[in-house]
Amino acid sequence: MTDSLRLYRNIAEFVFQYGIRFHDLRCYSTFLWAIVGLIHSRIVHLSQWIVHRPGEVDAASKQRQLVRWLENVRIEPLKLYEPLIKRMCQTFQEERVYLALDSSVLWERFALIRVALVYRGRALPLSWMVVKSQSAMVAFETYQSILKSAAQVLPATCQVVLLADRGFVDRKLFKAARDLGWHFRIRLKCSVWVGHHQRPMAKVGDLMPQPGQALFLHRV
Repeated sequence: MTDSLRLYRNIAEFVFQYGIRFHDLRCYSTFLWAIVGLIHSRIVHLSQWIVHRPGEVDAASKQRQLVRWLENVRIEPLKLYEPLIKRMCQTFQEERVYLALDSSVLWERFALIRVALVYRGRALPLSWMVVKSQSAMVAFETYQSILKSAAQVLPATCQVVLLADRGFVDRKLFKAARDLGWHFRIRLKCSVWVGHHQRPMAKVGDLMPQPGQALFLHRV
C-alpha cells in the first residue's frame, strides 16, 4: 500500500467518524484526495495535489475534478469544517485558550474578518466572514456573528482570552466578550480617553507605566 493510499484511508475513517457527509460519493472521494495532496505537497497548488493521487487517469482530468469540486455550489464549507474543528477544540477542556480577532483587505475590494485559535505559533481559523470593504476596519454589527460562531465550537469549560489590535476598539465588542464569558486584551491608541471612578479622565498615553511596571485600572 502506498503512503498516499494509507493516508487516504486514515483520513476517511476520521472524517466519516464525525459525520461529514456529501450529496454524492464522488465528492467525498475528491475531498479526501484533496486533503492527501495538501498534506503531502504542503502547498495550495492543485497541480501539486494531483501528483499524490494514484490512478491511470491523466493529470489534467484529475485537476479538472478538483476544480469542479471547489466550484460546486452544493458543497457548504462550514458544514464540513465546523464538526472537525469542534472535535479538535474538545482537547482544550478547562484550559486557557487565546483567540485572535483580526482583519485583512483583499484586492482593495473585500475585508476578511476572522477569529482564530492561537496554537503552537499558528492561527487556526474558528470562524470568518468576507464583506465588501476597502478598509480593514469594519463595524462591530457586521462581524459580531463570527464571535458567536467561534464560541459554539469551543468547550464551555475553557477559559477564553480574546486578542485584538486597536482597529477593533469598540465598547460593543467589550460587552459582547463579557457576555460570552471571555476575557480580552485589546490594544488602544495613546489618544483614547479613559474614564475612571477615582481619577479624572485621561489619555492612554498619559497613563503608561514605566518600563517593567504594570498599571491596572478597574471599573474604567
